[in-house]
Order: sequence, then structure tokens, then C-alpha cells
Amino acid sequence: MIEMDTVVRTDPEKIQVETPGKVSFAEIHSSMLELQAKLGSSTGDAGVDRLFLFEPSPVVTLGSRSADSSAILDPEKLKERGVEIHTVDRGGEATYHGPGQLIAYPVIRLREEERDLHELLRKLEAAVILTLADWEIVGERREGHTGVWIGYEKIASVGLSVRRWVTGHGLSLCVNGDQRPFDWIVPCGLQNCPIVTMENLLGTSIELRSVEERLRFHLLNILNRVEAP
Repeated sequence: MIEMDTVVRTDPEKIQVETPGKVSFAEIHSSMLELQAKLGSSTGDAGVDRLFLFEPSPVVTLGSRSADSSAILDPEKLKERGVEIHTVDRGGEATYHGPGQLIAYPVIRLREEERDLHELLRKLEAAVILTLADWEIVGERREGHTGVWIGYEKIASVGLSVRRWVTGHGLSLCVNGDQRPFDWIVPCGLQNCPIVTMENLLGTSIELRSVEERLRFHLLNILNRVEAP
């Protein structure tokens, strides 16, 4: 059961949703940083908040708590697979993003009543748990760790950056495909952390767009946002 916050909701803010499908991680990351800075620095109308939903090119990202090279167990295999390595400005440690994953980056201006960052992480986890439930998969939180788990296996990672009360980064959900590059890093600082996908659990490939539609619905609802026309 998911515990929702008890704060009285104000009218929802508008948000634009971008769904480019398969796209370069670096391209979306750059757009995210640019928008985050724009929304955070403007004193006037800087435009509308945005939710990026996309399937990324293969990349290992190193968060603020990564021990750099110690998080990379097999750089040669990563190179052979064409996996780039980027240091990014979110919390957390190392993770892998690539084909078969669905990433959600909400870039939103947090109102005063929304500025509990731990609660915001829980909301992102809740959106994943509700999305998994649409396929009758029971996702859970794990005490002391962010993300969503199926037993001892991790299915989704969560990590944020916040600048001038504007969010960046977000979550990634393993839907389909080969996630072996996780074996070549120390994901989220956890040794021997098994990764599972929706495909593994259901025994069949899942249409990424259908998962995208449900995650989009749950994120907008939980974050109290409405899609801009």
C-alpha cells in the first residue's frame, strides 16, 4: 500500500510533456540542464515546467556520491558495448541507462509546500510502484535505499538534483532488454545488486509506449501537474 502525503493540494500547475522515444541521453541531459537553469534564474515568465519521458542511448552516469573509477568494474566491456560514461549533477552513485529503460525527468518549479525533497523522492517511487501495479507487478521500497525493488532485485532507480527549487533528473524503470552493463559497474553503490526488468517478470516483451503512458499518468497525478495544451 502506498502512503500519500496529507498536504491539501492547491490547483495543479501546467507542465509540458516531451516523449521523443529513443534518443541520445546527452541530448536530453543538456536540454534538462538548460531548462532547469532557465526556470531557476528567471524573475518573470520563463515558460512552462516540463516532463521528459524517453528511452536513452547506453550510458553510465556517476552521481555526487560516486567514487569515480571504483564504481566502474569493467571499463573495457563498457567501451566494447559503446556505453558512454558521464558525471552528472544528481545525488546518488553510479547507474546504467540504456535501451529497454524508460527514463522520466520532471523539471518542475517546486512550490513552498512541495519542498520536502525526501517526500519528492517517495512520490517518484510511488509513481513507479503504481505503474508496475498496472501489470500486476508488486514493487516495493527498501529501507535505507532509494528506488523500487522486486524482492531483492532492483527494477527502478531514483535520483534528483535541485537548483533554486527547480528539479532535475528523476527516475529510470527497467522495462525490457539486456541490462548486463549493470554487472560491469557498482550500481547505486551496492555490490552484487541484481537487476530485473518487467520483461523478466512477465516472461514477454512489453511495449515501452504503453508503460510510458501509464507512468506519465501516475507522475502527473502524484506531482499535482496537468498537461499544458
